[in-house]
Amino acid sequence: MALQLKQIHKASFVSYIFLGLSGALSTLAFSPFDIKLILPFTLAILIFFTVNSKNFIDACKHAFAWGLGYWISGTGWLIVSIYYYGNTNIIISSLIILLMGILLSAAFIAPFAAVRLIQFTHNILLKSLFLASILIILELSRFILLGGFPWLLPGLVLLDTYGQIMIPIFGVYGASYIIYFFAALIALSILENKKIFLFLGILSLSILIPNQTNLNESLDENLSVSIIQPSLDPFKKYMEGSELNIEDTLINLTNNSSHADLIIWPESPLPYLESNPRMNQLINRIEEGSTVLSGSWKYSNNKLHNSMTIFGSDQTYSKRHLVPFGEYVPFESILRGLIEFFNMPMSSLSAGESNQGLLKYRDYKILGMICFDIAFPLSYLNEIKESDFIVNISNDTWFGSSYGPYQHLQIVRARALEANKWVARGTSDGISTIVDNNGTIVSLLEKGVRGSLDGRIYKTLKSSFFYLYGYIISPILALIMMFVVLIIKLRK
Repeated sequence: MALQLKQIHKASFVSYIFLGLSGALSTLAFSPFDIKLILPFTLAILIFFTVNSKNFIDACKHAFAWGLGYWISGTGWLIVSIYYYGNTNIIISSLIILLMGILLSAAFIAPFAAVRLIQFTHNILLKSLFLASILIILELSRFILLGGFPWLLPGLVLLDTYGQIMIPIFGVYGASYIIYFFAALIALSILENKKIFLFLGILSLSILIPNQTNLNESLDENLSVSIIQPSLDPFKKYMEGSELNIEDTLINLTNNSSHADLIIWPESPLPYLESNPRMNQLINRIEEGSTVLSGSWKYSNNKLHNSMTIFGSDQTYSKRHLVPFGEYVPFESILRGLIEFFNMPMSSLSAGESNQGLLKYRDYKILGMICFDIAFPLSYLNEIKESDFIVNISNDTWFGSSYGPYQHLQIVRARALEANKWVARGTSDGISTIVDNNGTIVSLLEKGVRGSLDGRIYKTLKSSFFYLYGYIISPILALIMMFVVLIIKLRK
C-alpha cells in the first residue's frame, strides 16, 4: 500500500486528482449513505500526502486538492438551492459551488500544510496526537470564521456505532479528534512502515462497528406533541394571494391535532410578519385550548428577525446563526443585485442576541433552535443545561430531494445525544422527527409528505458530561500538544 501511495505521490497531476477524489469520497461516510469506514482512510490519505510532501508549498497544494473534493462533494446539495430555487443558471450555480469549495478548502484544510514545517519527534503516537490537534483546531475555527460553518464534522460518523458513547462525553468535535488520531496513526504507520502501529490503527476502527447504544434514564414527565409538516410549494409562498392556502393548510392540520399538549409549526411558515393583522385572525381560527409554537418573522428596532414564538404569549426566540446568502449576503454592497440568487426573499435578516433565555410552557423550559442554530453546540452551553428539551424548527424545502436534509438530521441526532435532551424537530416539508436523548429517531415524517407527526417528548434532568466539562477537553488537549511540540523544538 505504501508503495502504491508513494508512486501516486510522485506524479503531481495524478496525485491532485487522487486527493480530490479521496476528499469527495468522504461524503459517503455521512448520512444518508453512512459508509462510515471510508472517512478514516480518506483522512489518512490527506495526512499521508501532506506529511510526505517535498516542501510547504507542495503540502499546501495536496491539502487544498483534498479539501476541494471534500467540500464540493459534501455540500454539493446547495446547488439545488442556488440553481432550482435561486433561479440561477447552471453554469453560474456551478461556479458558486466551486468558489465556495475553494474558500472553505483554503481556509480550513490547506493550513494543515503547516505540519510540513514541523519535524519534532519520531514517536508515532505523539506525532499522531499532534496531527490530530492541528486538524481539530482547524475544525473548531469553523465555528467562528466565515460566519461559522460547522458542517461535515468527522465525529458525526460515530452515531449508531460502538463509538457513539464518546459523543455525550467529548462531544462531536471530541469524537472528531479520535477519528483524526486514528487516521494519523494509519497514515504515519504506512509512511514509516510500522506494521504493529498500522495493525493497532486499523483495529481501533472497530469503534465504527454498527451498534445502537441505549443510555437508560428514568423518564416520567412528558408532553404530547404534534409536529405540523405543511409541505407546500416554496415557489408560491411569496406570490400574491398565497396567504389563504398556506393558512388553510396549517389550520386544518392543526385542528386535527388539537389533542396534543403542544403543536409545533415549522420555520417561517407564513409570508408575513407576526405584527400583520392577519396573524390575529389566523390565531383565532385555531381550536380553543391548543398551544402552538411556530416560526415567525419579527420586525423590531428596524431589524428583521427569523424567530420562534408561542402564540398568545410575548415569548420569542430569534435565530442567532444565520445562513450565509440564504438569510444574509456577505459583502452585500458588492453582491446584492448581481444575480437573482442574491435577492432571495428574506435575505436581509439580522441575527438574534446571545443568551435570549428559554421559552416556557406549563412547567417546561424549552430551548428553541432554528435551522442552522443546531449545528453550534458551544453557543448554547448554559441554555442546554437549564432546558428540559429542545425544539428545532427548520425549512429544508430549499434543499429539495438532495442529501442536505439527511446531513442536517444527522446533526440534530448528534446534538440530542451530546446534550442528553429529547428533540422535537419540525420542518416545512421534511424531515420532521422526534429524537430521544440517545440520538435515536423515535418517529419520523418523511420528506415531501403533508401531515402531522404525533408523539411524546420527555424531560431529562441530568446534564451530559460534555456540557458540564467535556467541551473543554479537546481544545485543552490540542493546546497542550502545541506546547509540548514547542518545548521539544526549543530543546533541539
